[in-house]
Amino acid sequence: MIWKLSRGSKYVQELFQELLHELERGETVAMATIVRRKGSVPREVGAKMLVHRGGRISGTVGGGCGEAEVWRAALNVIDTQRPSTVQVDLTEEIAMESQGVCGGIFDVFIQPWHDTLLPGQPGTRDYALAIQQALEGERAIVSITVVAAVGSWRSHVGRHMLVHEDGNTIGSLELPAIAQSSLTTQLVESAHRAISSGKPHIEKISGPENAWAEFFVEPFLPPPVLLIAGAGHIAAPLAAIAHLMRYSVSVTDDRASFASRERFPDAKRLLVGDIEETLRHYPITPRTHIVLVTRAHAHDVQGLRAIIDSPAAYIGMIGSQRRVWAVFKLLHEAGVPTEKLLRVRAPIGLDLGGSTPEEIALCIMAEITMLRYGGSGVAMSGSLRSRYQERLKRLEQDWGS
Repeated sequence: MIWKLSRGSKYVQELFQELLHELERGETVAMATIVRRKGSVPREVGAKMLVHRGGRISGTVGGGCGEAEVWRAALNVIDTQRPSTVQVDLTEEIAMESQGVCGGIFDVFIQPWHDTLLPGQPGTRDYALAIQQALEGERAIVSITVVAAVGSWRSHVGRHMLVHEDGNTIGSLELPAIAQSSLTTQLVESAHRAISSGKPHIEKISGPENAWAEFFVEPFLPPPVLLIAGAGHIAAPLAAIAHLMRYSVSVTDDRASFASRERFPDAKRLLVGDIEETLRHYPITPRTHIVLVTRAHAHDVQGLRAIIDSPAAYIGMIGSQRRVWAVFKLLHEAGVPTEKLLRVRAPIGLDLGGSTPEEIALCIMAEITMLRYGGSGVAMSGSLRSRYQERLKRLEQDWGS
């Protein structure tokens, strides 16, 4: 798992808010992050723990004796204001504790955060604020930190830069005897790969005279977005289910009485206005899932025309086969290529057999979930039923003998 708003990373925002608060007070805190793991360990790469000078912690890198070791090292990092890496070995712990379930090894990089400036670089508060603002604005951002280095690059351990989804950077990593533009280009490309994969990784770069550095490339991704066009009877349960699934929900309709806070209490955005214009100007990203559940054929045509070239992860449209074909035919005659129309999931949803607004909403979110994670949509018990049946028959035969 990585730090995503869709999987508890509202907590990540809170962690950086806490970090900002401490920096504004002039305090030094230590951020411990798992950067590498091998075997069975309790937390994922990217898991974080914030340690305060007095010993208070927020977050966890796994608990137990391993976390206590990291905690002690973090207090030392606060005192020295120098970064450090701790390797936690749980293989001995599992041998000694019969209740243990983890037996792997993981590396934790501990970074001191204090509001000081390096020449030509933003302050640490600027980095923390940029991450928090990106997540709040539903934009991806990548942190790149030097976590290990040797030779002439050793003094650069702990330095970092940020890369926005559009390629813009905050700060820079200037290493001796290597072209700055080439290094930045390589790191920006690595950041984009991290955004695409949704996973943090370590990038190793070699330099002259046996120098090398390892960069921890860590994407912070906002939650997936569900953009619902049309605020009718299906939209309300659809928004509610998506909210439960940790989606950021936006609803647009040209009727203020429908796109209201009373009907959509958990929606992040309620956008009242012309549906086509709203869709055309909405900041659609590869994490946006768009559902057209409008009340009229004309809105479907206009809405699809506005989003068909977008990078949306999913476009679905409700309607009968006849209505869907009518929309496709009109858009194709207007010049929309076949391959673009075929990316639209219509009629929308998996066939679960339900017909109420709530059941249709479930069908829609089931399809979005299936496509998002590469599922099959097939019942998990299906392939096992015959196997279970055979085993149960054998049991019955054994009992009868």
